[in-house]
Amino acid sequence: GLGELGLQVSTGLAMMIGLERLHERSHSVIHDWTSRIFGLMAFVSIVFGLLIRENPMMTGEPVGGIVLNYLLLGYAIPAALAGILARVIKTTRPQAFYITAAVTSIVLMLVYLTFEVRTIYHGSVLKGGFMSDAEDYTYSAVWLAFGVALLAAGILLKSQPARLASAAVVILTIAKVFLHDLAGVQGIFRALSFIGLGLVLMGIGWLYQRLLFPPRPPGNAQTAGPSPAA
Repeated sequence: GLGELGLQVSTGLAMMIGLERLHERSHSVIHDWTSRIFGLMAFVSIVFGLLIRENPMMTGEPVGGIVLNYLLLGYAIPAALAGILARVIKTTRPQAFYITAAVTSIVLMLVYLTFEVRTIYHGSVLKGGFMSDAEDYTYSAVWLAFGVALLAAGILLKSQPARLASAAVVILTIAKVFLHDLAGVQGIFRALSFIGLGLVLMGIGWLYQRLLFPPRPPGNAQTAGPSPAA
């Protein structure tokens, strides 16, 4: 089931994190390849197990309560561990390993947040059911909040990949608002989608301008004079 597979994936990711730490000190071939094997098994289990075979939107299996549920075990905890793993291997593994771990973490967290919203509106069984305008709007709001959280983490940690991930999530939300909400959401929720998106984009622009590209003090500007003749 989803909960058991999530715990197995979390165990594999935790083992890989520990083995990576050991490999940094020992440079052992055994630690190196054991870590790679655990990482490959976890990644395959995530893609073909958590996202496909045990996906509650496909199986229709109950996920439990709103907060303490199988979604926490299947997606949230593995997402956090994949994010930690990305930080651990950032400078010790090839860039492809780091990007894979970071993207996996973001995808799992986005899936978790999406399924949590569906749990709030549909209860324990996520498969089927009518999606109301309120639920549709909540997806947009939660995705935008996640994008802003990634941006804040990227600024605080001075992490360019986190900022790029934030841009990807915001672009995904923009596409949803313009391609889906414009036609599918009606009434006040349709207006709230566009108002919320506009305010968030303005806030992101302000953050980039103030924190990432601060204005230079006028005293630092130096006028370069002509070069003296040789």
